Amino acid sequence: MHTTRRHCPIYVITLDHARERQQTISARLRELGLAFEFISGVDGRGLKLENHPDYEPIKRRLFYGRDLSQGEFGCILAHRNVYRHMQELQVEMAVVLEDDSILTEELPEVIEALARIADNWDLVRFLGRDKNYRSTRSIRPLEGTSAMLARQLGIPGGAYGYMLNLKAAKRLSRMTQKNWLAIDTLHGAVWLTGLRTLAVAPSPVLPNDESPSCIDSQDNNLRWDKTVRLEGGMRLIYPVTRGLWKFYLACCTGWIRLKSLLGDRGDVRRVGTHGS
Repeated sequence: MHTTRRHCPIYVITLDHARERQQTISARLRELGLAFEFISGVDGRGLKLENHPDYEPIKRRLFYGRDLSQGEFGCILAHRNVYRHMQELQVEMAVVLEDDSILTEELPEVIEALARIADNWDLVRFLGRDKNYRSTRSIRPLEGTSAMLARQLGIPGGAYGYMLNLKAAKRLSRMTQKNWLAIDTLHGAVWLTGLRTLAVAPSPVLPNDESPSCIDSQDNNLRWDKTVRLEGGMRLIYPVTRGLWKFYLACCTGWIRLKSLLGDRGDVRRVGTHGS
């Protein structure tokens, strides 16, 4: 077993009834020599979203034209369970996986490499789709791996795997006290979180596109339905609020891209100097 377990526990989010998923990821983690703990997910089908005290429906509707799906909101609450667990136990850093994620052979080495440079990040997202790599700025090699530490540009989706520290757990826990953004959108909105958020390319954790996610199985893929579901005055002003939201996102992501450029280039130069 890898020694990273002692310093960096692995939490796997799962619904209690998802036995097959649990068996599959348990076997894979054992193959990789990694200890782990299951954290109970939240089944969105049992939620009354509109009246939930932790949900902000007005913001969601004004900027997206519809509510979060129940599955999406259940996912937010499930990830928040992990953050609260870390706070209760004062866990300094942890890996979070969803139970349908695909784990590569290099995951243990990536975890160890990130743990060695833990002072440089708060949240490291494992995003394994080609489109993620196309919108990534490489920073420097991750020692002992074939991967690069990188910065995701934009707001890529996906929360099936990531590594975070206690500061990030506390911050994300606070930000999900009253929320209207999907959890992966929140992870990517670094100007809101104020967290040092990076990525790894190629990712040691991949999405399982062959298996329907628990979110989609809870609400018949409702999160992919972009139909505007507004009435009355809110529907009339939605084109304006949606346009303002998209403009805001473009400005913020552009600013972060520029703001991080000098620091990232500095890291590349330092690595080149040390390697020469």
